[in-house]
Amino acid sequence: MKERLCEHNVTLTDPDATAGMGTLEGYWTVPFDIVVVGVCVSPLEDDAGATLDVDDDGSNVISGIDASDANVPGTWSTPELGGTQTPVRIAANSKVSFDINNGAASNNFYISVWYLV
Repeated sequence: MKERLCEHNVTLTDPDATAGMGTLEGYWTVPFDIVVVGVCVSPLEDDAGATLDVDDDGSNVISGIDASDANVPGTWSTPELGGTQTPVRIAANSKVSFDINNGAASNNFYISVWYLV
């Protein structure tokens, strides 16, 4: 079987003006085994200090992706996509969470995950 490169897009919206984004903000249950080879994130508005972590069943597998600049998306990528990171295998039926750290109140974050199937 040939591997296929796929993309999953997530938008984290925080309508609550009283508190910033935090951990365990968004979830995705993966229906089959995947290998993550790239992640890209940007906020709707600049958000100094904001970062993204990706967790697999509660364990951090990708951390500290810069999510602070709306005009310059933060990236995490493997050599297949021109980066230096090690691919991350996620098992079928895992619960993947997207955690925004130090996110401001009422901001949105746009996340793309590229993976091999």
